[in-house]
Amino acid sequence: MYESILSIKPYNLSKEQITWVNQTLVSLSDDEKLGQLICEIIWDKPGCDPLDVMKHFLPGAVMYRPFKAKRMREFTQRLQKASKIPLLIACNLERGGSGGNGGMEDGTYVASPMGVAATDDESSAEHLGEVCASEGSAVGVNWTYEPIIDIDMNPENPITNVRTYGSDPERIIRMAKAYCRGCRKWGVLTTIKHFPGDGVDYRDQHLMSSVNNLSADEWMDTYGRIYQALIEDGAETLMSAHIRQPNVTRMVNPLIKDEEIMPGSLSKELMQGILRGRFHFNGLICTDATQMVGYTCSMPRHEALPTSIQNGADMLTFTLNPTEDFKALQEGLSCGLLTHERLDEAVARILGMKAKLRLPERKDVVPPLHAMERIQSKKHKKWALEIADESITLVKDKQKGLLPLSPQKTKRIILVQATNEKPEGGYLSEARLFKGLLEKEGFIVHWFEEVPRPGTGYSIEDLKRDTDLFIYYANFKVSSNQTTIRLVWSDFLGDSSPKFVCDVPTLFLSFSNPYHLVDVPMVKTYINAYTSNEATVRMMIEKLMGRSSFKGKSPVDPFAGLWDARLHHHHHH
Repeated sequence: MYESILSIKPYNLSKEQITWVNQTLVSLSDDEKLGQLICEIIWDKPGCDPLDVMKHFLPGAVMYRPFKAKRMREFTQRLQKASKIPLLIACNLERGGSGGNGGMEDGTYVASPMGVAATDDESSAEHLGEVCASEGSAVGVNWTYEPIIDIDMNPENPITNVRTYGSDPERIIRMAKAYCRGCRKWGVLTTIKHFPGDGVDYRDQHLMSSVNNLSADEWMDTYGRIYQALIEDGAETLMSAHIRQPNVTRMVNPLIKDEEIMPGSLSKELMQGILRGRFHFNGLICTDATQMVGYTCSMPRHEALPTSIQNGADMLTFTLNPTEDFKALQEGLSCGLLTHERLDEAVARILGMKAKLRLPERKDVVPPLHAMERIQSKKHKKWALEIADESITLVKDKQKGLLPLSPQKTKRIILVQATNEKPEGGYLSEARLFKGLLEKEGFIVHWFEEVPRPGTGYSIEDLKRDTDLFIYYANFKVSSNQTTIRLVWSDFLGDSSPKFVCDVPTLFLSFSNPYHLVDVPMVKTYINAYTSNEATVRMMIEKLMGRSSFKGKSPVDPFAGLWDARLHHHHHH
């Protein structure tokens, strides 16, 4: 039945496997088919049983939020045992076995994608993919929602940033392909996202349906080129996001009205016209999360869910209300909003991925217990250190003799933490580690303390006498549902900002957002590290002390095109 789809890339199924898909499809009721379309979310919280996701229907896939690896393995065993058809089990394996907003809590946090890109070495990306897939597969995860192939064109975008491989399409293609190679070694499906492409707008599609407003030609040369390269490379799945692309939509359908232009997750023009038609993508298309505002604000929900499938998506990511959402699909099917033909094709594509992973014939749904030794293995930790070593980037160094640091030159340091997180006890564990390592090197380090009346009572003379160096540890973490990741200071006069750069040497380290020079252009020595984790902090000390050279090559323009961010003032001593 679906041989023309399943016998070629990315499925490449055998006759026997295609027979399994066809026989399984024929044996399913309409409700069972509709269940296959849904990927449900799984948390490990008190009172949450993983099997709850099977109460209302049998989902085709589940996705784990971060929790402990041992629990994931148990959950996989229980879920696969209870499921009539084997499940796809997904995870956000963006930064290794852990880190960012995905993976398992106790996996290896390797680096952000931008940190990997800063090494400009494909083997870094391949190692990232290998850690993701070898640790993920140890607990039965068989699908990663990565690589992110967005382009970080807009420094103001709060959601792409260090989650991307930067702003150069060629480097993105090289890195993303290498990540996929690493995943395929361990038999884990990859996902290219966020189609039609995030990073142009300065808004977050979690909070609204954002817009990629490049001209059709520009889009084809950049995002289009990247998608085609990864599709050609065999990307198994693709995530269609809540982002609109008016010009590419019009290229497919010139007569469409502005208000009819839908985000990727609902767009026939983008999913069928571009992906299936022009790019010949033959893998599985899933939507981004359907509880995101970018989706819910685009169409009434009971219409949106069946429409996404009818217009080209094969799978819906998460439900808002499982009973209501399932009913919307049932009603969509009975009123013809979703055709039986389209439903069957979507389910065939889903079953095809399960066959590709050999799930039907596998006796064990998780590897033997000793596979857990892959998690946080020596090799993985070593790779994390190597990537940190090659990624840390000296962006600006205009203070003669500051680097390398030594306790002889700048013994007394004030450390300023700048973060959008609210860590327990006030300080990030990585920032505390950094402080401890500086103290081990022989520096006297104090956290910055604010004065009771902002802007007054400061004596520059005292400051110069008591302080040899200000160091900033910045970690403005990229996560959904925030409108900006720019620096924010403690009070209306910005006392915690680098306001005394002309009087006391100042060193600024960013462990996430690479564009902080936009807000601290006066800083003369600035380093991007892209990732706030232990490996990066340890390597940062090696760099600052001069025991290791700076090797990173910036994947974006850290000056964000600003004239003053590159500058430093000459003043007479």
